[in-house]
Amino acid sequence: MLAKILRQYGNKVLLEFDENVNPEHLETIRRGKEGFAEVQFIDNDPRSAKQNALSHALIKDIAESENIPRYEAKEKMRHIYQDTYACEFSHAEATKSEMNQWIDFLIEYVVAEGVQLPRRYIYLLEHESFFYFCCKYRKCAVTGQPGAQIHHVTAVGNRHRNKVDHRKFPFVALSWKYHNIAHNLGQEEFLQKYQIKPVYLDKEALIKIGIMSNAQIMRFDEEYKTEDLYVKAIKEDQSV
Repeated sequence: MLAKILRQYGNKVLLEFDENVNPEHLETIRRGKEGFAEVQFIDNDPRSAKQNALSHALIKDIAESENIPRYEAKEKMRHIYQDTYACEFSHAEATKSEMNQWIDFLIEYVVAEGVQLPRRYIYLLEHESFFYFCCKYRKCAVTGQPGAQIHHVTAVGNRHRNKVDHRKFPFVALSWKYHNIAHNLGQEEFLQKYQIKPVYLDKEALIKIGIMSNAQIMRFDEEYKTEDLYVKAIKEDQSV
């Protein structure tokens, strides 16, 4: 559970938790005695304060989802990370770029494995990778529900979708319910209300979710002889 420091008076600190505190649970764990809490202050180094908070929150959610102790979940993720990137990870020693890679790694694991999150963390929604992996693994970016539909944020129009280079259009993965809400509300209002960041998908993601084939992508790449032609094609498609 994360908390924001509101005020500090000598040895007294006023905290605001990011979720409601259950009074019945507090009474239970106090067992009729004085209540205590273990506090770890997060270093507000601009390179990692939010990253640290999000990292620990995701590790906690992985632990709860897999019913294992938090330290075990942390070690498990560190081992998988080391096998994937051939390097070790340490919160204490990580640079900002290393933390970004670690966060993206955790986000992909959480989305791919269907780890249930208690809420949509604000810090999480700041990462475009979250919305990218929701598309890649077809998980709703609002609810996490599997089998999401891939929603074109920019309308493709009447053009045959097999003749469209979908790398040039932003997407978001939405359940059937929220896909309909997006159409009913209008794109701008929907994106703002649900804090959605549409993302452009690369070759790997588009092939994985079946929107484009490798042959289609190769055909388009052949057409884009130079970067100038590619930019021109983007402008022409977006003006339709």
